[in-house]
Amino acid sequence: MYSIRKPLILMVSILMAVLLNAQKPTQNVDWPLYAYNFGGLQEMSPAEQVSTLVSAGYQGVSVMANHRGEMIDLKPFFRAASSHEDFKVFSVFFRYNANDVVDVREGWKSVIDQLSGKNTALWVIFGRPNEKLTKDFAVNKLIEINNYAKLKGVEVILYPHHKDVIQTAEEAFKIVDSIDSDNLNLVYHTCHEIRSGQGLRAPEVLRKIKDRLKFVTIAGSDKRVDTTNAMSIENSTIKPLYRGNYDLMAVLKGLKDIRYQGAVGFINHQIKEDPEVYLPESNKTYRKWLNELNKLKWPKGYDAPDQAVYHKGTDSWYISNLGGGISLEQDSYGWITRTDARGVVKDTVWIGIKEGMHAPSGMIIKENLLFVCDRTGVHEIDILKKTIVNFYPLPGGKFINDIAIANNGDLFISDFFGNKIYKLPAKSRKAEVWLETERLEAPDGLLMDGENLIVASWGKLSEPGSFETTKLGDLLSIDLKTKKITPLIKEVGNMEGITKAGDYYYITDWAAGELLKVNPKSSSVEKILTGLKHPTDPMYAEDLGILGFPQHGTNQVLFMKLKK
Repeated sequence: MYSIRKPLILMVSILMAVLLNAQKPTQNVDWPLYAYNFGGLQEMSPAEQVSTLVSAGYQGVSVMANHRGEMIDLKPFFRAASSHEDFKVFSVFFRYNANDVVDVREGWKSVIDQLSGKNTALWVIFGRPNEKLTKDFAVNKLIEINNYAKLKGVEVILYPHHKDVIQTAEEAFKIVDSIDSDNLNLVYHTCHEIRSGQGLRAPEVLRKIKDRLKFVTIAGSDKRVDTTNAMSIENSTIKPLYRGNYDLMAVLKGLKDIRYQGAVGFINHQIKEDPEVYLPESNKTYRKWLNELNKLKWPKGYDAPDQAVYHKGTDSWYISNLGGGISLEQDSYGWITRTDARGVVKDTVWIGIKEGMHAPSGMIIKENLLFVCDRTGVHEIDILKKTIVNFYPLPGGKFINDIAIANNGDLFISDFFGNKIYKLPAKSRKAEVWLETERLEAPDGLLMDGENLIVASWGKLSEPGSFETTKLGDLLSIDLKTKKITPLIKEVGNMEGITKAGDYYYITDWAAGELLKVNPKSSSVEKILTGLKHPTDPMYAEDLGILGFPQHGTNQVLFMKLKK
């Protein structure tokens, strides 16, 4: 049997840190920069264009496939790009104009044939609307183009363009999302968004379209479009990156916040300045912006620590941090801290910030693998390599919270607001809803005990999305084979987390600020500690004989020695 030697915390406030005014960084960014073959480049041969861009520090080019009713020979561009290491043709864009001759209007097929095997995307612009070129026609034609391109292994990107059939990124997103092909995505252009009156909404729009966003282009611009004529519209929204008063940093910050992983293009259409001057200077400006984005401060301590787990192999505790206070936002500001066996912090940010974790919460260790719940799924981390090796999404999850592992390796994950328990089978790790029922009453802490999943419930919520309860949570036992739910003890509390030491369960009551000792055989509950400030998920490290658990309310991790 286990008992508490003294109701004393032996290691308290170990490197406690309250992050005041903490900034919220995401991962470091180094998006490749490429340019269009415009802005004076079109007067040069393809080889000269590529050479000029390479000399100016660009990593690629975007090439127009048809111009003024004629098709462009793309082969010289690919030859020129292949002669320079780490330079590529990122995209070829094709404009579908209703009034072009058939050979040009339907020339997209020949373009796709040339792109097959090149790892270059086809961007498709649908031109000015008329009785022939309507939005419905464009959608049907886009489906036709995508179907052909998919057979050839060429990705298709819908290109929204001001005053054309599809003008904005949000319009493009609705179309691409409705077609729902894994081969079809979209590109976002600051110049066309600004012209369409959407420029100041850039961060909001980027969040909305992020799941279909594959390319982005930027240009120096004025906040206010000069609508005097077509050329003034062009000149006021497409400038070198160091000109104009439009805040491009807001766009780049928006990209960082959504963890954008693609390249960034500089659209230099109709720029009259010398490309030998504006191209390298624009690249310098872009690099300066990236440096500024990457100078955000690193966290200095715990910030809403949520779970403590011990790993014998590294003799370390790993503590998840929600980040930004008790925040459940998908803000890429969450991390895991590593301490030694005594609780002394060794790595404040062991992993998570660069990798874009949002709000890591419940964790479980199996051998050298650490499984971490996050807002949209589960990270699998190789502890010895300090690397996220897999991420398992949980579609439809409302509040992914805690995790437990069965003897056969199956993972079980609680969804607090969804009243669900997900399962990630050991063989496939493909998410399935294992159990969904109101009887779970906001399942929070999970513990695998033999062939039963023990669930520490928060309680019956007074309304969806609230943490207030009309009934305290029950301690439940669920048979893994039959899924039969058996209440072990009713109305225990607003239970947050659960662990086991010997024959006893140790449970934290977040709202009451208590650590409870539960005897499941006698259904007895003993208050071990009171006066805590929002204690969270505990773990008993048998090799150390220590129970560790964080507190949201004090940004502490507390450790308690248990004795047989």
